Amino acid sequence: MHPFFKVSPVKRVLSYLIPVTIASTPGSKNKFLEFILYRNQWQLATEEALYSDGTRYQPFRIAFRNVPKDKLTALSHCLILGTGLGSIAQILKEKYKHNPRFTLVEYDEQILKWALENLSALGVHNLDPHCINAADFVKKDKGQYDLLCIDIFNGREVPSLFTEKEFLVQTRRLLKPGGIWIMNYIVNDEVELYQYLSNVKSIFSDVDVIEKEQNRILIVRG
Repeated sequence: MHPFFKVSPVKRVLSYLIPVTIASTPGSKNKFLEFILYRNQWQLATEEALYSDGTRYQPFRIAFRNVPKDKLTALSHCLILGTGLGSIAQILKEKYKHNPRFTLVEYDEQILKWALENLSALGVHNLDPHCINAADFVKKDKGQYDLLCIDIFNGREVPSLFTEKEFLVQTRRLLKPGGIWIMNYIVNDEVELYQYLSNVKSIFSDVDVIEKEQNRILIVRG
């Protein structure tokens, strides 16, 4: 285990008052990364945004509350596109007491390394990691997943590549019949939002859109 996970009791207590930086380093795709403990949960900071928040990560807490619990506790294989520090897997394990197989896709090698160490420390071991662009991964992957989660951002924007029909169609191909598809999106432009929603609804017949401030959380139940 990397030594920065050995956090002193003093720092853990301090984290309930202020964010405590445990490690900082350049990533393979990001110029600046910080590994932060805040209120005893791990956060990831880049130059432009803050990602992950352990089991407090709101977009997927909200998403999972809108999925039947028996669906979540019966999962066998989950694909996560945009791993961050592994909050999605952590929520499923700690809040829903379920630990399916996770295929993790993350573009930055250092972020993926931290995620694997974090999840392993939390007892999440059934992991299949891939350091690759998510668009390239879905083109070549032959897997079938009963939960597919998309949480890909550059700063506070979803790169347009991941809102286009080609990428969305490829993700649908990987979803098992009866599977669940979830995507987190942040609104920066109303025209772009309209086009994104139109693309999703042209591919999936039944889409729930949940609004949480600037976030739009899309859920498809297959």
